[in-house]
Amino acid sequence: MTSQINTIIARQNDISVGNAVALNLPKFDSYAMCNLRGGIGKTSLSFNISFLTDNLLAVDTCPQGNLSYFYDNNYYQNVSTTVNDMLLPYFFNGLGRASRVAQNISATNPFFRGKNSFFMPSSSELYTLPSQMANAVAGANQLTGPQKVTVIDTLLYSLKTEILREKQETGTDKVIIDTSPFFSGCTHLAWHAVDALVVPVRTDKQSINSLSLLLKTLSNPSSEFRRVMPADQHAPKIQMIVLTGCGWTTRAGARNEPNQQTKVFLEEVRDIVSRNIAHFTTANPDNHIVLSDDYLGSGRMSSALSKPIALMNPGDSARINRIKTDVNPSVDKIKNQLNHIAQNLW
Repeated sequence: MTSQINTIIARQNDISVGNAVALNLPKFDSYAMCNLRGGIGKTSLSFNISFLTDNLLAVDTCPQGNLSYFYDNNYYQNVSTTVNDMLLPYFFNGLGRASRVAQNISATNPFFRGKNSFFMPSSSELYTLPSQMANAVAGANQLTGPQKVTVIDTLLYSLKTEILREKQETGTDKVIIDTSPFFSGCTHLAWHAVDALVVPVRTDKQSINSLSLLLKTLSNPSSEFRRVMPADQHAPKIQMIVLTGCGWTTRAGARNEPNQQTKVFLEEVRDIVSRNIAHFTTANPDNHIVLSDDYLGSGRMSSALSKPIALMNPGDSARINRIKTDVNPSVDKIKNQLNHIAQNLW
C-alpha cells in the first residue's frame, strides 16, 4: 500500500460497516451521473441514490431509457411526454412548449411509495438530438452581438430551464441526471444544467481512459464542450469519483481492504484526480474518491425487479431468467456504501 492511497483505504472499512465520517465536501442541489463509457454503473447508481434521496427529480437523458424502465416497467410501451419532447421546441421553431413532463415514481414503482420522487422519461429519439443541436448552434453563430449571446444561452441552458420549471411544478428540490455514454446532445446540456458531476469509474483500463477523456472534454479549449459556451462560462466541477466493481483482499485479518488489482486502479485514479484537482469541488484528492463493490446477485435482482438495493436483505432470492439468484451478506456492505455516497452529495 502506498502512502498516496492510505487515507482512502483506511476509511473504507468505516464506510463498509456504516461508521464513516462525512467527507469534507460542499453540498449541491443538482448532479449529473456521467462518464463517457457504458456499462460502468451510471444507471444503477442513479437508481439506488434516487431511492435514498427525498424530494428528488430524476432526469433520464440516456436514449436507452434504462433508468426510465426501472421507474416504470411499461415505459417502452408508453406514449407519455419525454425529455426529447421537452427540448425540441428550443431547436425547432413553431413547436409548443411541454409542461408537467415529470411523473410520480410511486405511481409506477411500488418500492417508492410514500416518497416525493419524480422522473422525467427518456426517449430513443434523443439519439438524433446531437445533430439538431449542432444545426441550431451553427445557426446561432451566424448572428452577432447580444442576439447571438441570447440565442446560444437559451440553447445551452434549455435543459436547465425545463428542469427548474419541473422542480417548481413537482415541489422537488434535488436533481440527478442519468446521462448517456457519449458526450454530444443531452449530456452536453446536462453539464450546463447541474452544479457538479458524479463520475463512476469501473476497475478497468478503458474506464480510466474514459475518465481522462471526460476531464479533457471539460478543460480543452478545442473540445465540443468548450468551443461554444454560455455567457457566464459555466462548467460543472466533479464532486465524486465512484470506483465501481472493486475487489477485496482475502488476507486473514484484513478489514474491507481492496485487493492488489483494485489498489493499482485506485492509485491511477487518485493520480488523475490530483493532477486535475482544479476540476473538483475541493483541493484535496482524497475527498473525492469512494469505493464500491461489484453488486453481483444484488445488482441482478435489483435490475430484474426494479427494486432498490436498500430494500434487500441477505437470503432474499428470486428467479431471473429461470436461474435462482440469491442476495448474499455483502449486500449490507453495499447498502452502507450507497448511503455514504448519497449523504455526501446532498
